[in-house]
Amino acid sequence: MIEKIYLIGMGPGDPKYLTLYAVETIKKLKLFLIPAKTGKKSDLTQMRKKIISFVKRKKDYRIIEIPFPERKKGDKYKNLVEEWREIKANILKNILQKETEKEAGFIVWGDPSLYDGYIEIFKNLQKKLNFEIEIIPGISAFQVLSAKHKISLTQIAGTTIFTTPRQLRKMKNIECNTVVFLDNYKTYKIFANSDLKIYWGAYLGTEKEVLFSGRLKDIIEELIRLRDKLKKEKGWIMETYFLIP
Repeated sequence: MIEKIYLIGMGPGDPKYLTLYAVETIKKLKLFLIPAKTGKKSDLTQMRKKIISFVKRKKDYRIIEIPFPERKKGDKYKNLVEEWREIKANILKNILQKETEKEAGFIVWGDPSLYDGYIEIFKNLQKKLNFEIEIIPGISAFQVLSAKHKISLTQIAGTTIFTTPRQLRKMKNIECNTVVFLDNYKTYKIFANSDLKIYWGAYLGTEKEVLFSGRLKDIIEELIRLRDKLKKEKGWIMETYFLIP
């Protein structure tokens, strides 16, 4: 049975964003677990493999691709997410129990602690199995986005908010710098008539990276067309944006 899992933040996709901590950890491991994506989303699996092979030039390791199911859609969002995580935990439980390797790396996009459920999944799994976890932080997409747009997310005596589209919909006004992750709903349309500036990016830190920015009310239609075009072409989109007063 696997006795220790390393949740390794791989950054936004390009090996140059790997931390030395992540590189050292990947180098010593012989087994890696990665989510298996199909169709156009298979890029998300291949990029994880690319990260591993970049660090481990010798093919002295194994990869287990895990076919996690897609999350069900519905109104009871939190309940559906909890059910989905429980399904994932059961799949992982079977793998951990059957494996003879003592340690394994689980490759997580970006930073495991910021926008991902795998820390909680593995912590809940520890209630059923006796194993350790160690978190290896990674570079997050929002850090790449601020660097590429050459802006700071903090202001003197100011506040920065990190939020999701669901919570953004509840905000009537944006009064401080706001970071939004993975907005399939184009929630920024709520603020289309405001003077907010938007700094947007998709596929950050990869060869497909696209950046866009401007005053929201001036560029919103162009941004929507760009986003729709990219998602149609590639079949998936990972995006982050800032709304700044």
